[in-house]
Amino acid sequence: MNTIIVPTDFSTTAANAADFAVQFAQQVKAKRILLYHAYELPIALDPLMPGVQMLEIDSYKNTAQQNINQFKETLLSKFPNSNIAIDTVVEYGSISGGLEQISNRETIEFIIMGITGGGAMEETLIGSNTTSVASSFEVPVLIIPPMARFVKVDNIMLACDFDHADKYIPVNIIKQIIDDTHAKLLVLNVEVDMEESKNKYPAKVMGEGFAVHTVLQNFKPEYYFSQSEQYVDGINEFADSHHVQMIISIPKRHSFFEKLFIKSRTKKLAFHTHIPLLVIHKKED
Repeated sequence: MNTIIVPTDFSTTAANAADFAVQFAQQVKAKRILLYHAYELPIALDPLMPGVQMLEIDSYKNTAQQNINQFKETLLSKFPNSNIAIDTVVEYGSISGGLEQISNRETIEFIIMGITGGGAMEETLIGSNTTSVASSFEVPVLIIPPMARFVKVDNIMLACDFDHADKYIPVNIIKQIIDDTHAKLLVLNVEVDMEESKNKYPAKVMGEGFAVHTVLQNFKPEYYFSQSEQYVDGINEFADSHHVQMIISIPKRHSFFEKLFIKSRTKKLAFHTHIPLLVIHKKED
């Protein structure tokens, strides 16, 4: 792994994610961390006064540059013996738009972002920059809960429902993560719809399970099953009892209208797990 990008808004949550990123980079032997900050102007600025607006843009940019320089210095002071290069980028615009522009200029292999626990309104309607980036980027996004501290990644859990899993599991990305961390892979199937589970034909269940075993066989994973009535609770309980340091979630693609009404399991897990959550997507064929 070469470059890990860490978006930051200079908050405590972002600082914790950056601390985690340095230590994770050391484990996977990444060469570089890119601290990224996107800034936008207040909506209240009058578009009919372009001269004033340009002065405001320069002021915001200078302040942002000073803040990210200080953020970098603080990070370096915490890890003085790290041999990982730390660069900075400050740009005007949105985080998602900025990350997309950076991905056009250079190869981004991994994104690490912090997240704060959201209320019901934030989770279902507004979301957050972190879940927005995780849902739209094909680059793996590691979401760091506010209280999470780095622990060497020895056990990685893949949360998988086995439903056409062979078609949406990004095997190459999982291979890279396993190779880089040298961690053991634990595959957990959480079956929350008990009635549906009972009504499935045995042949279908066996077929889906065989497909998952086939695509993951080179990793020699351990398989577990849970019938917790609450998806997030089932995952958290398993992660704690099996000393999991990272959870992998693979969001399934939905149509635009489905996204408006379906509560994403990945988004819910992002807000309510205390263990770092890696969101990955399988590239479209």
